[in-house]
Amino acid sequence: MSHYITIDQGRELKKHYENFPVATLLFPKKIRNAATILYQFARQCDDIADEGDKSREERLQLLNQYSNEISNLKNEAPKRTPLFLDIEKVMGEYSIKVSLLKKLMRAFKQDVNKKCYLTINELNNYCDDAANPAGEMILSLFGQNSEKNLRYSNSLCRALALIGIIQDIEEDYAKGRIYLPQDEMKKYKIKADDIQNRDFNHHWIHYKNFWINRVEQLLNEGRPLEGELHGRIRLQISILIKAIELLIKRMRSAECNLFNQPPKLSKMDWAHLTIKSILPL
Repeated sequence: MSHYITIDQGRELKKHYENFPVATLLFPKKIRNAATILYQFARQCDDIADEGDKSREERLQLLNQYSNEISNLKNEAPKRTPLFLDIEKVMGEYSIKVSLLKKLMRAFKQDVNKKCYLTINELNNYCDDAANPAGEMILSLFGQNSEKNLRYSNSLCRALALIGIIQDIEEDYAKGRIYLPQDEMKKYKIKADDIQNRDFNHHWIHYKNFWINRVEQLLNEGRPLEGELHGRIRLQISILIKAIELLIKRMRSAECNLFNQPPKLSKMDWAHLTIKSILPL
């Protein structure tokens, strides 16, 4: 019996960690199982950092236990959980760097400790830890993690992270966090009180468009990844790129209010994007 979530469960749990490109039925079974193990690690840590009513100290204590497990990978120290035994096997078989898990852990701890970001550079550094490792791990599973592919992947992962941030402004604010850079909020005259009052005024509309342009630039920087890949991972990336395009289109709409049901993708959307990628017009 599995010690962690199944693929079907993973699809339901995706809302907990939406930007991790979790395994799908498009992946070969062996790779799908390996991706599920890595996803379970990310999902558990994300829940510790972001869910429930634990104190800051309790969250950090639990996350430090995971950090200790990571430090014990690839040495003779005993692993306390079946999950980390499986993680070690996956990392060994697919030559996945331990540093990627350490980056994710740094991001999870930052979610607990850091409540705001002063500049876009600060936020980009966070995204590099929180999002980019997922793309590199998936490319490693398929043996297509060249330096060029990683550069393209990092742009797509950062684009996904920035979409997630703007989708979850209200939710994050309720948890005491604002990811939007403080200097940009000042420049565009948007305020935290606007979030609390759900006042999506013209300042926010201008900033939304500025943010979307930033996401679109990252998408264009990462778009060549699709042409560099082969096999099922190429189809997966094609779907991902089309998903980002669709979200950008919906967010650009004048009717898009980030405080009132910001655009997200439904199961029907994903099905349509999959068919569109398999049978391009």
